[in-house]
Amino acid sequence: MIKFKNEKDIKLFYCLHPALILIFADLNNYAYEKHKIELTITSTISTIEEDIALGRTSNSHLECRAIDIRTKGIDAFIISDLVQYINGKLEYQKYRYVSKSGKSRLAYFHVGSEEHIHLAIHSKFKISP
Repeated sequence: MIKFKNEKDIKLFYCLHPALILIFADLNNYAYEKHKIELTITSTISTIEEDIALGRTSNSHLECRAIDIRTKGIDAFIISDLVQYINGKLEYQKYRYVSKSGKSRLAYFHVGSEEHIHLAIHSKFKISP
C-alpha cells in the first residue's frame, strides 16, 4: 500500500514518469518485505511557487521526475539501507541522475527542516505537467 501525506499528491502521483513510479514501487516493496514498514510520500509534483517557498535548487519536482519520502520515525540504519538498495539496482542505472557533487544516483537522504529520502530520475526523462 502506498501512503501519502497530502491528498493532492495521490492524484499527482499518477502523473509522474512511469519509471519513477516503478522504482518507487520496488523501494516500497523492499521496505515492507525487509523492514516491515510502509513508506509515505510527502511530495510529488510541485509548482514554481512551491519550489521557491521550499528553497529547492532543482527542477526535478517540477518536471514530474522526483518524489520525497518521509523518514520521520524510521531508524537511521533502515534509511541508509533503503538508499543503498535502490542506488545499487543495476537495472535502473540508466535512470540515475548526477548530483551537483558529481554522484550518480537515484536517491539520497536529505537533511534539512524536513528530513526525507529524495528519489529522482535523470532530467532527460522530464515530463511537462
